[in-house]
Amino acid sequence: MTRPQCAVLIVVIAIGSFADRLFAVPAAPALLAPANAGTLPEPFTISWSAVSDSTGILGYNWQISPSTTFSTVVAMNSTNGQTSDTVSGLSNGTYFWRVQAVNGAFEQGAWSQARSFTVSGVGADAPATPTLGPTKAYSTFHPYEAMTFAWSAVPGAATYLLQAATDSSFPPASRIQIDNIPRTTYSFAIGNPEGNYVARVFAVSATGVLSAPSNLITFSVFYNNPLPPPPAPLSPPNNATLTLPLTITWTDVPNPQPSGYDLEIARDSKFSSIEDLDGQLNDPTRTVLSLTPGQKFWRVHSVQGDASPTTAAVTAWSATGTFTVSSAPPKPVSVSFTANPLTSGSTTWVQLQLSGAPAAATSVSLTSSNPSAAPVPASITMPANIAWTQFQMQAGQVASPTPVTITATLNGASASGQLTVGEAALKTLTITPSTINGGAAAGAIVMLTGQAPPGGATVMLSSDSAAVIPPASVFVNPDSFSTSFSLPSNLVAANTTATLTATWNGVSVQGKVTLTPQPSPASLTLSPTSTVGTGGGSFGRVTITSAQPTDSIFQLTSSHPAIAPVPGSVTLPAGVTAGGFNVFTTQVTTPTIVTISVAGGGVTQAATLTVNPDAPSPTSISAVSINPSNVTGGVSSQGTVTLTGAAPSGGLAVALSSNDAAASVPSSVTVAPGATSAVFSIATSTVATSTPVAIAAAAGGATRTASLTVVPQAQGATLTVAASGRSGERVISGPAGISVSVGSTGSASFSVGASIALSVSNGRDAVWSGACSSNGSKTKSCRFTMAGNASVNANVQ
Repeated sequence: MTRPQCAVLIVVIAIGSFADRLFAVPAAPALLAPANAGTLPEPFTISWSAVSDSTGILGYNWQISPSTTFSTVVAMNSTNGQTSDTVSGLSNGTYFWRVQAVNGAFEQGAWSQARSFTVSGVGADAPATPTLGPTKAYSTFHPYEAMTFAWSAVPGAATYLLQAATDSSFPPASRIQIDNIPRTTYSFAIGNPEGNYVARVFAVSATGVLSAPSNLITFSVFYNNPLPPPPAPLSPPNNATLTLPLTITWTDVPNPQPSGYDLEIARDSKFSSIEDLDGQLNDPTRTVLSLTPGQKFWRVHSVQGDASPTTAAVTAWSATGTFTVSSAPPKPVSVSFTANPLTSGSTTWVQLQLSGAPAAATSVSLTSSNPSAAPVPASITMPANIAWTQFQMQAGQVASPTPVTITATLNGASASGQLTVGEAALKTLTITPSTINGGAAAGAIVMLTGQAPPGGATVMLSSDSAAVIPPASVFVNPDSFSTSFSLPSNLVAANTTATLTATWNGVSVQGKVTLTPQPSPASLTLSPTSTVGTGGGSFGRVTITSAQPTDSIFQLTSSHPAIAPVPGSVTLPAGVTAGGFNVFTTQVTTPTIVTISVAGGGVTQAATLTVNPDAPSPTSISAVSINPSNVTGGVSSQGTVTLTGAAPSGGLAVALSSNDAAASVPSSVTVAPGATSAVFSIATSTVATSTPVAIAAAAGGATRTASLTVVPQAQGATLTVAASGRSGERVISGPAGISVSVGSTGSASFSVGASIALSVSNGRDAVWSGACSSNGSKTKSCRFTMAGNASVNANVQ
């Protein structure tokens, strides 16, 4: 067996000794028994000499091969340091064996010199050899198709071991091996690789000795192996008219598969309208609870593993069966319960089956012969095209076992189901953990079979040992199913098992707890020993002088549980000498010393933890704002920084930065002592396009940003308007700029891209031409966009 290599960091003083260790591996063991070239029956013992190593020896690996080169290994194993092992399960013949050591650094040593031996048969200590039969049904399987192997029983065999491989030498590295099979049959599937396989089986004694290997059988696993014939329909008879529920059955395929059958029920013989599809069925039968009335067609096939990496190997569909679901008015067929009997307060599903599925949602009447013991609704709605439904019912309180009949009625017919409701009783007394140190406390739970009655349940408790003293009684609240309580114990000098008895209403149940002598805590340390209150904490470490065979539980206390609470106990698992717990602290206003104590075995150890007030939080930047936040390039803006608190004495410098040259800021601005804000100037440059700039302010480990948008300066163009026509009128513009009397000309500047509206005073019409044209028509206004210098003629009418 090959073990993983690990890189080990070794701190040494002498360089020479490091080099020696780096290249050293464990020495090869010397083989002791059996004698070289000996002949012997199985089982037999192989043994070898122990070797030593500075890092220790973790174990030994051994191999057995029919070849001196060990090119084929037929058996291998490892020990955890033992220098011998038992060999069995080999066929008669001559073999070679060798051993290597593995050190504490997981380094594998050199193999020993090989020895040979000859197996002559099996001795009295080995089980007889089983006979392996052929695989079930056939020997040509598909990947992931379950195969069943069976063999003869061997008297005295405790278990069986099954092996399969594509190599008849069954090399350990590639063979399939199933151990601890309790019966004489086993099923499994092979996903990959494809190939031709051989299989064999061994009987295994209670001491782990193998029989000689059985006879070999062969089988194959290929995607293209043949498929078995499909199932054949059995029932119902073709063309039968049936009511629900109905059961469909078919023959098993030769090699039935887990979840292998798929059943289709359709409204037509071509299966283009599937009404019910039941897949992955285990058995060759299916009870159908809901189908609509009318003729149905059904078929089934079986999935036999895979036909390719992406497709299933599926048999052909069976012959098609047909039946008709009766169209008679549906009637109740059965009322059943998932739990029966019940106890007070417990629940069950009430299941209702109709003879057919109603075409529309239908109300089914319900009655109970004892509504207080088993209440049901007055009716339940059966959905359209469904013939089966269920609802949950909770049993009521009864003083003694009470039979109840639940009846469902529809279309003048009824069906009933009977159940029994019993009074709640004691169910269990559970103690956790079941083994504790004397002096520690366990937890206990009393459980009822149902709900406690309206007056509750007073459960009496007793103990057969003075080491465990439960309370005299515990109370289960009305309508509750259980109650829990603490179970204190006393110190014991030797392992002591106490039996506790709970009694109520004439019924008693018991629970056991074992107390072990509690060791004394050897030390308690805290790390760190000083912490801040808010978000602070420490880790407590408890030690004992020697590891115990069971868990050791010690009680923990804190002198200030509101400031530094601790768990009620700390557990040191069996086999270890230390355990720990966390201490989480809360805020304090003055330094507070908290004493943490651990007690057990009559000894208390303590350590102190200093909890300090929280450090004052540093003042930092809270926000930065800019006003105005949108300016034309070349126009300045102003920024304001705001702190989380007042600036300290000497003030607080806030670092400033800009992510674009379109806006520049000073490298910093100082908030005056005691102030919470300061302003700074932002200079901008001309830009060709609108440019967003992020202004950042940083102080006290925090950074805040604000956005400033710098826009291009507006470009101007001249508009010239000449007015003619009716005297006394005037041509004006919007936006303002043009105001020209008829018989004159005027000009004004506007931004390129501006929308200009020209009109005549007094609402008169004009004929417009030039940059703004009415195409010879008279209009009261004319609108256009300034693309550059422009002129317009207005003939006022």
